[in-house]
Formats: sequence, C-alpha cells, structure tokens
Amino acid sequence: MAAKRRSFGLTKKALVIFLLFIILPTLGVGVIVQYRFTLVLHDQFVQATRVSLDTVTNQLEEQIKMVEDIADYLILNPDMRDFLRIHSPLSGDQLDNRKQNIEDFLTFQLMSKNYIKSITISGRNGNSIQMGEPVRGNEQLWLKQADLLKGGIVWSEGYPIYSDWSGNIRLISLFRVLNSYTDISVPLGHLVIRLNESSVAGLLESGIVKENGSVFVVGPQGENILQTGSLLPDGFRPEAELLSRLKAEEDGFFSYKLQQSSYLTFYHEMKNTDWTVVAMVPQSVLDNELRGVKWTMNLILCSILLLGLTALFGFHYTIIRPILRLKKETNRVKLGDFSARVPIESNDEIAELNSQFNDMVVTIKELIEHKYKLELREREAELKLLQNQMDPHFLYNTLDMIRWTARLEKAEQSSQLIEMLSKFFRSSLNSGSYVTTILQELEFVRSYLYLQQRRLGKKLVYTLYTEATIAGTVTLKATIQPLVENFLKHGLDRKKRVNSISVRCYVDDGEIWMDVRDNGKGFPSAQLEALNFSLRHGSSGSGGRTGAIHNIHERLSIHFGEGYGLELMQTDGEGAWIRLKIPFTGNGGGVEHEEQPRGIETDDPDADR
Repeated sequence: MAAKRRSFGLTKKALVIFLLFIILPTLGVGVIVQYRFTLVLHDQFVQATRVSLDTVTNQLEEQIKMVEDIADYLILNPDMRDFLRIHSPLSGDQLDNRKQNIEDFLTFQLMSKNYIKSITISGRNGNSIQMGEPVRGNEQLWLKQADLLKGGIVWSEGYPIYSDWSGNIRLISLFRVLNSYTDISVPLGHLVIRLNESSVAGLLESGIVKENGSVFVVGPQGENILQTGSLLPDGFRPEAELLSRLKAEEDGFFSYKLQQSSYLTFYHEMKNTDWTVVAMVPQSVLDNELRGVKWTMNLILCSILLLGLTALFGFHYTIIRPILRLKKETNRVKLGDFSARVPIESNDEIAELNSQFNDMVVTIKELIEHKYKLELREREAELKLLQNQMDPHFLYNTLDMIRWTARLEKAEQSSQLIEMLSKFFRSSLNSGSYVTTILQELEFVRSYLYLQQRRLGKKLVYTLYTEATIAGTVTLKATIQPLVENFLKHGLDRKKRVNSISVRCYVDDGEIWMDVRDNGKGFPSAQLEALNFSLRHGSSGSGGRTGAIHNIHERLSIHFGEGYGLELMQTDGEGAWIRLKIPFTGNGGGVEHEEQPRGIETDDPDADR
C-alpha cells in the first residue's frame, strides 16, 4: 500500500488536478454556456423576426386601409355621383367639370402613393376615367365577384397584366361596385384600384430578409394572395395542414416540417382584410447564424484548455521538474555521492532551496572529512604512542622500581630524573584520550622541559603560566609540547649562553590564546609569511619543524572549527612566537610555573616551582 502511494508522484497528481479542476469544469461550463447561449440567440432571433413581421404587416394594413378609404371617398363624392348618374345626364361643361375634379383627386392619390399603379372608373352610363398606367388584361373574374357582393370590396390575388408603359407586370387589385348614394341598391359602375405587387412584396421582404425564407399573404379562404422569397420547394403553397395550424396556434410562431426540412413559421393576421401574413424561415438559416457563435465559443473553449495545458507544462517545468531533480540528487547523497549538485536557474524559492541543498551537501562533506581526519590523526597518535612503548604498566612499574632503588642507594638526583620521566610518559599516554586540559598539557610540557634542562644545564630557561580561570579548559593533547620540542630540536641557538622559552595561556577577545615564545633562531620573514598563508589556506606541511606546525593547526581546526588553530606572530627581535587559539569555555582552575637553571638539585622535584 505504501509503495502505491509513493508511485503516485507529483506529475500524476498534477495531471489529476488539471483533469478534475480545469479540463472537466471547463468542458462542463463550456457546454452549458453554449447551450444556454444558443437558446438565448434562438429566442432573440424569433423575437426579432416577429417584431419585424408585425411592423411590416401593420404598414401593409395601413396601405390597404388607405386604398379602401379612396374607394369609400369616391362613393360619397358628389362629383362622382353626378359623373356616373344614369338619369338626367349632365351637359358637356358640367360633365367635364366633374370629371376634372375626380381626376385631380385621383392624380393626387397616384402621386402620393407610389404603390398604386392605376385607377379605373367605368360607369354604366358610359362615362369612364382611366388614371395611371394604361393596362390591358382579363379582370372579369374579380369584377363578377364584386357584382355578387353588391358594393363589398374584393381583393384579387396577384395576377399578370400588360401595361402600355411597363410591359408585363403583376398586380393586386381592389374591385368594387359603386352604388348610388341615394339608392344603394342601384349600381352606377365599377371601381378598380390596381397595386404594384412588387411594391407590396418589397414591403414584406423588408421585414424578412430575402435569403432567409419566404413570405405568403393568405386570404380568408386559404387563397394565396401574394408570395415572395425562394427558399421553399418549387410550387409550394400553404396547404390545409399549415392553414389549420395557423388557426390553432395562438403564439404567432411554430415549427413546421416540409420535405424533411424544418421551418420556423411566423404569422400575423390583418384585421381589415382578413388576410394572414405567413413568414417561413428554414431552420438551417438559424443554424448557420448559430454556427459562427458555436465556432467562436469552441475556439474560446479550446483556447482556455490550451492555456491550461500551457500552465500545466509551466508548472511541471518550473516546480515539479526541479523538485524531482532535487529528489534524484538527494538519493545520490543518500548513497554517499557528495558530488551531487542541483543547478540554480532562477531567483525564486525553489532556487533558494537548491542553493541551501548545495550548501548542505558541502557542509556534510566537510564535517565527514573533518571527523575522518580527526579520527585518523588521533589513531596515528595512539599508534605512535603504542609503538614507542611495550607495555605502559610494565614501564611505569620498572621506572618506579629504579627510582626507589636510586633512593635506597641515596642517588637523589637520579631518583628525581626517573620520577619526571615517569610523569612525562604518564602525561603522554593520558589513559588513551586525545583531549586533555590546559593544566595537564602544561604539566606534560613541564616534565619534558625538566628532563631537557637536566641535559642542557644552565643553557635552558623556561617559564610556564596560565590564568586560573582557564586551567580546566579542554584542549587537544600534545599541542604545546611538540612546539617546545621543535624549539629544542630546530630553534636552539647553541652560540648563546642562555636559551629561553615561555608558554603563556590567557583569555583575550573571547578566545584562549596560548603563546609559545623563544629566543632561538626564529623564522625568516619570507618563511613566516609563507607559513601563515599555508595555515590560512589549508596547505599541508612538508615535515620537520613546519610539518609539526601544520599537523597541530589542522587538528585544532578540525576539532574546534574554522578560525581556530595556530598563527605565527611577528617578533620585535630574535626568536619565534607561535600563538595557539581555541574557544573559551569558562572552566576554572589554573597554575603558574617558572623554572630557572639550577646548579644544585633538591630531593623534591617541585621545590623550584
């Protein structure tokens, strides 16, 4: 189970998050928005078409009403009654006067209403008036219908006729019998007002764009008064099913199927004529308009998904990929490869994490190397000590036996030398530990110098001093004694009467300084600078006097950290001055020791402290 959890890495998690919170919501919202937007556009299209159809229908009603008002006016006009009366016809001048008045009125109507092509008045008394375009054609069918209605208005369907001015044209005409005003049962003549079918069709098409469908004007008996448009099948006329739907529907809109195609059907009834204006728009027209909107919305949806994929790629490249790379390098460190590093390619938090990882690897490597070197140095020191002794206890016991034998033989000076040699060996071993205190290290140095002084006599003078507050401070074993030994081996000037060396341990600037100074040969200035440079930059010594200095400095730096160790100081005159630096721990204890050359030894080796 744990292995499965580990295998579900950051990349898979990012893909799942992207799928759940970007792709699926975007697709869902896109489909819903597209569906809702399609409904809104559909409703807007239907509403706009209905408003346009209502507008043009009202305009057509107004035109038809104006034409019928002309017919009503002519019936009530006295000049018309006089012009058409059968009994007591007017004289020539009177007749011409009446005719002129009527023609003036009709001329005004023709000029103000350009959709009227011509007006014809034919009386039973033989008088007639022809205004507008002279036309010739068969109109008997509607004249007979007008006779049957005895004064009622008859509107024709669109029909062809010939005009002497325009040639073949199509008209929609009003036919009416003009009855006597005093005796309405007596017909005086016929009135024909002819309208240009193209003008009426143009009015209807202004509400419904030509390429968007067809418009019909249907009479009260289902007759086709007028048709315009071209997207319906050839020869189609409103059929019984369509007409029954027109009578049944109350919303002014429905969908009608014709030859496997759907049509959005709008209708509006004209009150004064009982005509119905029907507009049929193919569903494909609306679909074409919506197709552009759907394409735009799909483009937006794809753009959003593309941006999401780009964001996922950017997230993977800038966050997941660096983390996976850091994980890989961490595994290398885990396996012990401390050359692992991660590149720093930006200036963000991940770059800061990579930088800290690199620093951490360097620090771990340095700590391991320091610990390894320290342990190696201590093992070497222990090995040297073990090589220089066969058996410590056997050595101690043998020295004690020789010492007491010398005392029994009353050889006091030999006894003291043997005792100091025993102390020297005990201090050098120090129970196998590589650390000691400043006080114990000074005791070790004192034992060594005591023995060397007995060898050199008055030529050697030494002074040992430590502050009481730091006597118990822990330091590394064999750090001061090798420097003293270096002086006796390499720095002793045998031409001088007295060679002196001093060791002073004190606190300064929060550190413990242990100064080892002598009046021996010292170091040349160039060598002194080279030694300090090599100590600061970690170069190793080549052996001899400088090798011991480098060894002690490296041990102190490894144990106490950077900034601690040895430093060679400039002297005012002759001799060498080496300073050891370690941190101040605050432990108490201390001792001061000063030894002068002696000509006569005492029984107590500590008598001259």
